Amino acid sequence: MKKFLLVFVVLFALLVFAGCEKLDSLEWEVLPKSVFVVGEEYDLDSNVKININGNPYTLEEAKATFQDELTITGFDTSNEGLGTLIIKYKTLSLYWAYQVIKKTTDLPEEDEYKPSYGWFDPNKEEYVLETPEDLYGFANIVNGRDEKTAFDFAGKTVKLDADIDLTGKVWVPIGEGVRKQVQEVEFADFQTKITRFSGVADEDDLKNRLNNHETDKNKEFEGCVYLGNYYFAQKVGSEWKYFYSESGGVTGNFFAGTFDGQGHKIIGLSDIGYTPNSIIYANVSRVIKAYTFGLFGIVSGDVTVKNLNFENIQIVGAYYDADEKELVLAEIDSVGAAIGYAFGEGDVVVENVKVLSGFITGEDGVGGVVGRVYSKGNMMFKNLQNRANVTSNGHAGGIVGYVSLKGAEAESDVKFDVKFLDDYNYGNIISTSKEGGKAAGAMINYVDQANKDYVDVEMKGCYNFGNIFGMYSGNSTLGLHSGYRAQSNYNITDDCYNYGVLKLRGE
Repeated sequence: MKKFLLVFVVLFALLVFAGCEKLDSLEWEVLPKSVFVVGEEYDLDSNVKININGNPYTLEEAKATFQDELTITGFDTSNEGLGTLIIKYKTLSLYWAYQVIKKTTDLPEEDEYKPSYGWFDPNKEEYVLETPEDLYGFANIVNGRDEKTAFDFAGKTVKLDADIDLTGKVWVPIGEGVRKQVQEVEFADFQTKITRFSGVADEDDLKNRLNNHETDKNKEFEGCVYLGNYYFAQKVGSEWKYFYSESGGVTGNFFAGTFDGQGHKIIGLSDIGYTPNSIIYANVSRVIKAYTFGLFGIVSGDVTVKNLNFENIQIVGAYYDADEKELVLAEIDSVGAAIGYAFGEGDVVVENVKVLSGFITGEDGVGGVVGRVYSKGNMMFKNLQNRANVTSNGHAGGIVGYVSLKGAEAESDVKFDVKFLDDYNYGNIISTSKEGGKAAGAMINYVDQANKDYVDVEMKGCYNFGNIFGMYSGNSTLGLHSGYRAQSNYNITDDCYNYGVLKLRGE
């Protein structure tokens, strides 16, 4: 009996030690590029870093260290198209979608469609666009381009009366701009909000640290230094200047009416060839140079987009600099086929929109249909379908990337509704982020401020058939949202289903 007990104790001890053993982990440390020209040579082994079990390695170092436990497949720039880099360590996997595009000499010319304006009268209530030229004219009027006074179409309806083929054409979004405004500030305005450096005593101390700091490629852009809480520093001449990135407004123009596609389709929508009015600003964690994109880049107020189909959408997240004759990385921050970014006070309705094929790649706030919504009002995403593959370094969703009802908690007598009704996702949705709540979901990453006191989120008749890579947690069993803040006020009805593969961050 004593011998049996001794064996049992030893086995129990082994099980305890085995159960306490630290789990393996695999994460991105330095991400690869997302856009390449056909035939481009790119040293993946030295440019890309991963983190295995808490330690950073270049791919070259990782292959030498872990040998048979690590495999890297799927990277090839020899042919045009979409690819997926797959890095596997034991049972864990990382995925990175990238696009290989034609050489710069094959990029489209911006003036292939001549805008037309004969249909426009600011006193009318309804407009009909019959040709691609009409659509380009519509974009110019909203954006104030081509010597036109910017006009937002608030309270008016614009109808599309024909299919539009944008294949090989440069598209400037209707509502062109950036989701931030940047203003210069003084040191006293943000001294207590600095997180980049600890214990900054005064402005001279900060300047000394800025002059001697070690560059962090994950947080900085073109000499700008992230300071924390949407502040950054930039050296102008020999002096450091400080800036704050304000979320309350936009830099650029926006659409504020109703757009009815009448069942027509937009073919070949792409950011290839587009040179955006991008600006440098700080988001929640780093400094980026970014812009919004979609058929509509920015919308505001009471907005409806409905009855529209998209085919062969190709959004790569880089633009061609015509002066420098090269591709320039500028992150798309808020992108979807129909709408990139919605903000302001008013209701947002997106209904009967289908994204039938293609891919959408961006930095953050990336959705198949809508990128990011910061509106204060009710939202309805009804009868939407996404078949595009969606890849983001942050928020990613098959239907909407991310929603935040800014200031909703201050409206004590108002309760806002966010509804996903009869929506379908078929695309693979990927978030490569390991930061905070940025993750992937079939319908959306998550709805911020989803609290039973002032925001109700309903998902009814929603289906997912795509594979979701980069969910936050397993608390979202259907994968319709990422699982971040799963205690939030989500009402997911029994007629919602998942048929895709769900993978958590780092799996």
